Amino acid sequence: DFTGAIEDYTQGINIDPNYAPAYNNRGVARYDLGDNQGAIEDYTQGINIDPNDALAYYNRGNARGNLGDITGAIEDLEKAAELLRQQGDPRAAEVEETIRQMR
Repeated sequence: DFTGAIEDYTQGINIDPNYAPAYNNRGVARYDLGDNQGAIEDYTQGINIDPNDALAYYNRGNARGNLGDITGAIEDLEKAAELLRQQGDPRAAEVEETIRQMR
């Protein structure tokens, strides 16, 4: 129930507008409904609050790619890979492979 999830995350954001995971999660729900632009807006807000959230950059990169913004997608995916490497997360290699495929 992505629509219900959006409503729930919106209520959470109204309670605490500085809780970055709520924006990222609402962005995921919007993305799953095909609202790439709305998802990008949520991911961007989450990144503004927590600029070290690799998942938000990754998600925003995918949404940008869906809208044909390959340059923006690669920039976000590169940032996601960088943060994942810094955090010792092995998913960085998967993100780097996605970047290679986009180029």
